[in-house]
Amino acid sequence: MSLSPGLFDVFTYTIPGSLYLSLVVYVADRFGWLDLAQLKNVPTIILTGGILVASYVLGFIADPVAAELDRRMRFWKAIFENNTRDLFVSRVPGAANRAFVDSDLHFLLAAVEMNDKDAALEISRLRAVGLMLRNCSAAFLAACIVSIVEAAAGNHVPAAILCSILFAAAMFSGIRQGKRLREWAKMKTLEICYWIPGIDESVQADRALPKPSDRQRANESS
Repeated sequence: MSLSPGLFDVFTYTIPGSLYLSLVVYVADRFGWLDLAQLKNVPTIILTGGILVASYVLGFIADPVAAELDRRMRFWKAIFENNTRDLFVSRVPGAANRAFVDSDLHFLLAAVEMNDKDAALEISRLRAVGLMLRNCSAAFLAACIVSIVEAAAGNHVPAAILCSILFAAAMFSGIRQGKRLREWAKMKTLEICYWIPGIDESVQADRALPKPSDRQRANESS
């Protein structure tokens, strides 16, 4: 059995996780908990595999923290106030009465995957990069806090202050740009679905099916 990380895993979890791992190693080294010189004796394959696994695990664990940070950073999100569906309809008036426009975006992405895998890959790439930037922002926030502590402790004060400013700017930019790329992914999903033959009929047929609650009530009454 072979395990190969996908595009989504690498961008969304492994790359942000490597930033967390680097920060943990830095803090451990500063406190004397880790001797980096001893890592030279570890075989390269084992060391590389350990770094990849640790990065993925850290990135996966920290994902809810980044998501919560993204939800709380609301003060600049006015640029994204327009609903993606409303913006799409304003650009393509002919889609106003199409059934797929109000359908679930994950459902629409599945339809794109069945119709055109290359287009679906492009949407997944946008989502993955957007989530990567969002998840990296939490690592930048942690690095900013560490830099502030370094500056307060009196160690390399000018460099620590400069790093804290740069990490804070990277955090804000990461959240903003990550949100923008995820909105682009939603827009591209709608744009591609506009050209998929029969997608409105599929959506309408799905809506015509009884909901699970309706089937349960019908079974109880029978």
